[in-house]
Amino acid sequence: MNTSKRFKLKSVRDLVPPWNMPSDPVKAVLWFLHWFLRVLVHFFWLPIGVMCVYELMANWMAGGAWNGIVSAFVTLFVGMLVWGILYAITLAVNFATRVSQVIANVSRLQDQMPDMSGFSPFDTPFSQTQQDPPRTRIVEGTITDLEEERRRRRSES
Repeated sequence: MNTSKRFKLKSVRDLVPPWNMPSDPVKAVLWFLHWFLRVLVHFFWLPIGVMCVYELMANWMAGGAWNGIVSAFVTLFVGMLVWGILYAITLAVNFATRVSQVIANVSRLQDQMPDMSGFSPFDTPFSQTQQDPPRTRIVEGTITDLEEERRRRRSES
């Protein structure tokens, strides 16, 4: 037997994603839903197989061999369709998770480089762009009561 032609089966440890739940409760709930979706996609063949065998046996006894075989194939088709939908949802969630991680990393890098905050990727050394005037903080000021201001204006007129 040729060793290069052997099929290598994944171990159960590889099929179950690692348990790295974050400590933040909101992130933990979203992480658990993502983890459960991945486990469900990996092991969805088990309920499909069980339901196909059940449909085959139940309908074989009730309506004959042909009826059992057809119902088992219909169950298999519906199960594979549901698995495909779950797999597509998993791919979309994985993509969205990666995009959000990239955005978070870029945001963190921008926060670490405060002197690059005014940089625009469209600025070139040869472009003559006007710089915005520096923003000044208003330190002193008063908040006036609107009713008080209205009374003062009425008394003046």
